[in-house]
Amino acid sequence: MEALFAELKNQIGLRRLRLRRMKFVREQFFLAAAAQNIKRLVRFLNQQTQPPAQATT
Repeated sequence: MEALFAELKNQIGLRRLRLRRMKFVREQFFLAAAAQNIKRLVRFLNQQTQPPAQATT
């Protein structure tokens, strides 16, 4: 769980919140989490579409 928050902090840039009201904080966090999930989905789909490498002898 901490790795997910660390990724939000370091790679997505969620070190400081832009707005202070709880409504805006929640929206900003949800958008950052959605971006993180989309990034992971793209990585997963790319692994699925690439054919496995064949060993040459």
